[in-house]
Amino acid sequence: MAIYLEFKHEASGQVREVKVGWSWTCFLFSGFFGLPLYLRELNFWGTVMLGLLTFRLVMDFVGADLLSFIVNFIMLGLAIWFGVKGNEMTARNYLSNGWVFAEPDGDIVSIAKEKWGLPWS
Repeated sequence: MAIYLEFKHEASGQVREVKVGWSWTCFLFSGFFGLPLYLRELNFWGTVMLGLLTFRLVMDFVGADLLSFIVNFIMLGLAIWFGVKGNEMTARNYLSNGWVFAEPDGDIVSIAKEKWGLPWS
């Protein structure tokens, strides 16, 4: 059963949910132009994935198969890492950009804080 943590932006009133646990979206699609990373406002990592994809496509075009294989291996490793850490990075990004927990005293918040090492304040 998936556990979702709600964040609320005080100024706009928007509410967003972040799953506690594995991010299938980041794992499966981060290599697709870094799109899910950009949508989560993780622009640095989105640019890294976009750069690696571009480099790999250039290496495929010029026939550098070994470099293309190495970049594919790096992208796979990053995709696994984004699967593990993607939701945590999203939550940290929201907290640093003015979002707050929708229910700060809830059990789900306690679980997420413990699992991700988020500040208890």
